[in-house]
Amino acid sequence: MIYKEEKPAILMLQDGRYFQGIGFGATKITTGELVFNTMTGAGYLETLTDPSYWGQIVVMTHPLVGNYGVPPWEKDEYNITKYFESDSIKVAGFVVNECCKAPSHYQSVKTLDEFLKEQNVPGIEWIDTRAVTKILREEGVQVGALAVYDSGEKPDIKNLKQIVANAQDPNLRHLSSEVSIKKIITHKPLNPIGKVVLLDMGVKLNIVRNLVGRQLEVLIVPYNYTYEQIMSFEPDGVFISNGPGDPAIYTEAIEVCKNLLNNNIPTMGICLGNQIIGLAAGGSSYKLKYGHRGGNKTVIDPETKKCYITSQNHGFCVKDFEKGGFRENLRNIDDISNEGIIHKTKPIFAVQFHPEACPGPWDSLYLFDKFVDIMGVK
Repeated sequence: MIYKEEKPAILMLQDGRYFQGIGFGATKITTGELVFNTMTGAGYLETLTDPSYWGQIVVMTHPLVGNYGVPPWEKDEYNITKYFESDSIKVAGFVVNECCKAPSHYQSVKTLDEFLKEQNVPGIEWIDTRAVTKILREEGVQVGALAVYDSGEKPDIKNLKQIVANAQDPNLRHLSSEVSIKKIITHKPLNPIGKVVLLDMGVKLNIVRNLVGRQLEVLIVPYNYTYEQIMSFEPDGVFISNGPGDPAIYTEAIEVCKNLLNNNIPTMGICLGNQIIGLAAGGSSYKLKYGHRGGNKTVIDPETKKCYITSQNHGFCVKDFEKGGFRENLRNIDDISNEGIIHKTKPIFAVQFHPEACPGPWDSLYLFDKFVDIMGVK
């Protein structure tokens, strides 16, 4: 049902099926990989600005989104953006059941609709997001299109079907090069105890905050920095960040990790970083049917049987890394996919989920302390 006084909008699937709703945000047509996120009503700001979602149209399974509005662009004591995971919205499009038009929060300065509009990102509401999610779970994620039209404009279904048919899978692109920084950024706390070089594959800012908050000087370098360039800073450790896309494409970062492994450099990876380290160890990657995206994913330590509730956002996974001297120390309790690797003798480990917990539970914040420990900088 499309109301004449509202902006008509269409979510088009790869096979020509479509959902009709009401548009908000920018008036435009966009394409991307259609994925779903099981986050609760909180966390939409972090989801929108997470660089790992670059090239994706995100479906939120929670029915009401935007109820606490959008805060201002402020910096914290470390000069890191306070309420967002990057400097802009990174999703290609946003799909919700209902977009809250009257948010209530003391820090709110604008609505979700206004936020998407100023960032030129389209959104659609009043569609059955449960039905869309069921399709993606049963058939797998897929390329789709989201179109938002001006009020009174008639959607061109035939044209949208053609747009989807011609749309490229964003995972074929080198997505990290599109979201990584171009020049080095340094965050230095008072009285740093050590120095970390962070290879930016699409880092979330709360990862940086967790490192700087542990009195580490953090040098964020572009995705294509070489091992020699990284080590010229004489770091105590190296961090491989999260990011979007197919890990097998990132041959430069894989080569960096091979050198880190060969030279016993203290290293930690998160999400895409876990996959890149696993590939550097001689493993292989594969795409999950519909990925893990949300703040309620359970992982288990196969040896101790201890479980953690984690925040996740990934569509790929790694396997066969044991040949490089690693063992699996964490595993997804639902589909038994890898959630963490650790080297048997070297100070190198990585996790597939997001321990920085923004949004999400705090179960895994200890992993940043573990990174400090293996660097020996206390």
